[in-house]
Amino acid sequence: MSGPRHLLEAWEEVRRRILRASNLAIFTDFDGTLVPIVRSPEQARLSPPVRLLLSRLTRKGVMVGVASGRKLADVRGRVGLRGIWYVGSHGYSLYRPGSRPRILLAPAQKARMAEVRRILRQKLGGLARIRVEPKEATVAVHYRNASRRTAAAAAAAIRQVLGIHPRLRLLPGKKVWDLLPDQRTSKWTAIKGILQEERRTGSRLLFYLGDDSTDEHVFQRMRGISVAVGKRRRTAARFFLRSPGEVRLFLERLCEVAK
Repeated sequence: MSGPRHLLEAWEEVRRRILRASNLAIFTDFDGTLVPIVRSPEQARLSPPVRLLLSRLTRKGVMVGVASGRKLADVRGRVGLRGIWYVGSHGYSLYRPGSRPRILLAPAQKARMAEVRRILRQKLGGLARIRVEPKEATVAVHYRNASRRTAAAAAAAIRQVLGIHPRLRLLPGKKVWDLLPDQRTSKWTAIKGILQEERRTGSRLLFYLGDDSTDEHVFQRMRGISVAVGKRRRTAARFFLRSPGEVRLFLERLCEVAK
């Protein structure tokens, strides 16, 4: 993977691509991308200016979506916009504007994940500052505030669960491990399905912004403008932005150029 270029420094090139496109689509992660990473996920708040910019893009005809590992209802509530797509639980839950939420989970997977939640609560319940978070289709184990020894004990328990259920997918993130029902579903499969569902005439330019290793799956497979947010690092993304503050600057420029 080659090093990405700073998106705002390469803006003239990006602007030309925007102007050549018949329509635009932008999908973005939430934590660490639209909002800064905070000690407790419950403290994350989308700023009114960023919410307004996303709303302006939808009014200009841009397809907007937020793709998160959070529960679908959680990310919808924190973003607070009706006219956009939402992807929750790393691709297992979807919300189309004006429709009902969809959970992409087979009955056998649902039963398997219920057992996984039970085992993890049993094994991790006594570990200080380890939090097990059940979601619509996945289970997250948070260890942001745990000691190294405690985190290592939690990791050992997760390996035991993976031994019992080898079909599960372990998705490491920033101070969190997500256990997913299978290896097939991801943020990218969700976004790809949305783009197929929202077929529009002419050429489309896709933007995707994300800050975590969990977003690399999208960067590796998409065509368009891929943007890693945070400190410059090895990534499959072609561009980078340093912070959610720079994401806001990008959204401002995109609003100016979008037709």
